[in-house]
Amino acid sequence: MSAKVYYSSMKCNMNQSPLNKIKKLINKCGVTDIYGKNDITAVKLHFGEYGNTAFLRPIYLRPILETLNRIGAKPFLTDTNTLYVGMRTNSVDHLHNANLNGFGYSTLQTPIIIADGLKGELYTPLDVPNGIIYKNAKIASAVASADKLFVINHFKGHEMTGFGGAVKNLAMGCASRAGKNEMHSSVRPVVDPELCTACGRCKMACDAGAITISKHASINDKCVGCAMCISACPEHAIGTDFNVACDTLQQKIVEYAAAVHNHFKEVIYVSVLTSIVPACDCHGGNDAPLVHDLGFMASTDPVAIDKASYDLVCKTAGKDVFQEAWPHLNPQDSFAHAKKIGFGNTEYELETVK
Repeated sequence: MSAKVYYSSMKCNMNQSPLNKIKKLINKCGVTDIYGKNDITAVKLHFGEYGNTAFLRPIYLRPILETLNRIGAKPFLTDTNTLYVGMRTNSVDHLHNANLNGFGYSTLQTPIIIADGLKGELYTPLDVPNGIIYKNAKIASAVASADKLFVINHFKGHEMTGFGGAVKNLAMGCASRAGKNEMHSSVRPVVDPELCTACGRCKMACDAGAITISKHASINDKCVGCAMCISACPEHAIGTDFNVACDTLQQKIVEYAAAVHNHFKEVIYVSVLTSIVPACDCHGGNDAPLVHDLGFMASTDPVAIDKASYDLVCKTAGKDVFQEAWPHLNPQDSFAHAKKIGFGNTEYELETVK
């Protein structure tokens, strides 16, 4: 069975706003049937790393937030803290970064909640339906406890998955620090002895008793992979060994995404196909786009909207620009695993909305 995906291009006359197209798309998805009065609604997005200029433009959120507010829902913008060290490693810096990138309350009149707590410590286990790798996923608590979820994606390339869209935003984007570590690494966090000052903050943050301090910190086999030591270290001496193979990473991401989608059952996904750069918005910079701006897509199926977006970009370019950018991986591994566990649809019916 195929899924419905709605598409609207960037083409507009001088009196037509592209923002109205987003409203039309989410109306096609049945926004008033899915979201209701007083529903506390997590609007999941990526605020973009400091220095990046390709990330989702805040103005594209306006038609979504206006619609949710008109319905009487209670939306909040949300993302989760990162494993890597940057402007999104903890909630204090993350909120500051969101404001610097234009997502402040004065612009969008919508609260921001970083979903996994001050240092990424808050998560709720959610069941993974038909999971092969996981039985449950460690999902940020503020996402898991929301009444409803709305996901808006910046569709672009990615150096470890080929592309990033709805499934990655749903999985890695909704995972706690422990969940991110679980997907990215098969080993415990690692300590750089050259940077470590043996201050002991990591040991105080470790509930598993897995850290000992001598000349520098050492992490032993008691480690449960929560990665709290990473955010606790003031010298950035502890990090994740991003050692999981790209195909395995994609499979893990699909299963995490399935857990979140299954938890909410009905979710609207909007993908913005502008500034389609080769790599993730987590970088503090960005390359030129792979193709010109293509427009917007919406669906209630995260796999279908990713497949439709992927196909449109490649059709427009006349080649697989994601495979060309990242020849060490197969960008379509995620679709194969989604089909294997019965998550979403890779077959879709694309309807153009003017």
